[in-house]
Amino acid sequence: MRIALFGGSFNPPHIAHLVVAEVARDQFGFDAVWWIPNATPPHKSDDQLAPASDRLAMTRAAIEGHDGFALCDIEIERPGVSYTIDTVRTLCEQHPNADFALLIGSDSLDAFHTWREPDAIAALADLVVYKRPGGLGDVAVPRFANQARYVAAPMLEVSSTEVRQRCREGRSIRYMVPSAVQAYIHTHGLYDADA
Repeated sequence: MRIALFGGSFNPPHIAHLVVAEVARDQFGFDAVWWIPNATPPHKSDDQLAPASDRLAMTRAAIEGHDGFALCDIEIERPGVSYTIDTVRTLCEQHPNADFALLIGSDSLDAFHTWREPDAIAALADLVVYKRPGGLGDVAVPRFANQARYVAAPMLEVSSTEVRQRCREGRSIRYMVPSAVQAYIHTHGLYDADA
């Protein structure tokens, strides 16, 4: 079974996440894309990070009804900082017959050499990269860029940061996030100016 691991803060998950995951699944013939919201991202210090339980619920709502997408709560359940190497090692042990790939943005590839044990990650999971605005400008360690495979997805300039900002300003986020995610955000008062 070929599985793409798609980790992120998903704060909140938005339409570009869905497009990238679907195009990667189709392009590379993955049997599934496992969405992995992280509890405590090591490379982000965002004071607007919604609680892990809310991000898990929004991700579940975003992918509901898609047979090729699954939610994996391994990083939410594990205490401490969410390091990719810990997740990949654990999943490889739990699913020894699976062939894993790691789906990351080009901005993450640019900084991949700073991740904990990047060579070990690349040895356990193929790197599958999608373009993000500002990414692939100057990859510090070209060997990772040279061994990566690239997703032919359209570059959508939608970001979780923009969605949160629009929420704080009371502006529409329709079509930027799935309707179920939009409903969850409004019902739970996430990202409001006074939140």
